[in-house]
Amino acid sequence: MPQENQQVPTSVYGLADAGTAFDQRHPQWTAVMSRLADAINLTSTGTQVMKNPIDKFVYFFGNLVAEDFMELFLMAANGYGFGAMKLLRSMYEHTVTLKYVHDHPEELQAFFDFDRVQQYKLTKPIIDTFGVDALPSETVAATEQEYAKVKDKFMVKSCKSKTCSEQRVSTTWSKLDFVSMAKKTGVIGSVIVHGYYLPLRHAHSTLRAMTERLEVADGQMRFRRESQPKEADEALMTGHNCLLLALEVQKERFNVPGLEEAIQNCVRDWTLVWSPEFLAKMEAEARDSGTPLI
Repeated sequence: MPQENQQVPTSVYGLADAGTAFDQRHPQWTAVMSRLADAINLTSTGTQVMKNPIDKFVYFFGNLVAEDFMELFLMAANGYGFGAMKLLRSMYEHTVTLKYVHDHPEELQAFFDFDRVQQYKLTKPIIDTFGVDALPSETVAATEQEYAKVKDKFMVKSCKSKTCSEQRVSTTWSKLDFVSMAKKTGVIGSVIVHGYYLPLRHAHSTLRAMTERLEVADGQMRFRRESQPKEADEALMTGHNCLLLALEVQKERFNVPGLEEAIQNCVRDWTLVWSPEFLAKMEAEARDSGTPLI
């Protein structure tokens, strides 16, 4: 057969009907996604003036949150609701960290320094698994030296007793636990149940990770392999929230022309998709008062 007459086969991955079902549930999403992409591009494709390390952190960590959202959306639109929830768990943590460090730049160095602790902790399982020759000796030595420089910054008590004198290296970079940190970040802390606790059941090995995928049909229990639109929408809605906050942090940190208006449009879009009744009420009140909604 001549090359020009050969048809390239169409490849479909995931749950083929889930994307169509997603579009039917959210007919406005194509336009909403386009405006979201425009807002993201304003923060990531322009040239930002970065005067100090906190500026660089906000810029690049904000880009990380945006990438998280794109991955989550891909899962949700293809019907993998529980997969989207697993991705939401890390996206939520990234968003909280971005907001918290943005508000408390004096703690940025601790975030950086803790990487040396994590690298040091990683060397042991590598050597235990693959042997002492798995890493160059100079790499191990350098990792140990870097760890020694910051170790004392992360020493905490081994127990809660007032008389306890034993210490260990903390498992986190901040003196705050994650939940306390989330509560200090304002609005995003209010969605911690949907962004952290519920996804945690699927990101970790739990009984619920299995049982929520089971159903009884014809008197028999089986594992549901169909799409999960409810979980997909819940994860995407919360992820959408996280992305809007990340864009807001970028706006506060940098002077990006057009970003404020773009965010306002994206906030309206969030309401359009996830709370259309509330948006209709707001628009009606705006018309009655003669005040523009945005």
